[in-house]
Amino acid sequence: MASDFETFNAAAAIYAESILDLATKAGQDSAIADEMAGLNDLWRREPSFAAMMSSAAIDEATRRESLKRIFTGKVRGITLNLLLVLNHRHRAMILPHVCDAFHRKRNAATSRTAVQVVSAAPLDDGQRTKIAAEVKRLTGKAADFVERVDPNVLAGLSIQVGDRVYDFSARRRI
Repeated sequence: MASDFETFNAAAAIYAESILDLATKAGQDSAIADEMAGLNDLWRREPSFAAMMSSAAIDEATRRESLKRIFTGKVRGITLNLLLVLNHRHRAMILPHVCDAFHRKRNAATSRTAVQVVSAAPLDDGQRTKIAAEVKRLTGKAADFVERVDPNVLAGLSIQVGDRVYDFSARRRI
């Protein structure tokens, strides 16, 4: 029997494929990718959003109205419709899995790779350019940056490309 994780990922892959197809046909794949990254970040950053999306105590109609109130005019119709369909199908809790699957599928289709950078201070354009060139050299793919500032890093940065982590932080050296 499939685990919940396997079931979530299988369902997420189907939704992600549909959203990528719609976004590409509408010429909005880059903008939708940004919105999906934003939703994924919102889920991880705001426990109240994750709780609202996951709670069995909130009925479908109440959650639908909340989603419309929160996101109408702030995200494209494709993204809003995804949220509403997930809610209607009682699958709102798989949203982060859909976001992750969307990015994996988009990156595979466009020869891009996600590059997660955690640094003590925001990256400047020169740093981004150098990191992107090194990622291209190592993987043959263009970099899509996901940046996070973490004061606990102290100095330097940590870069994750796929399953590889390059840790250039001062914290690691201590």
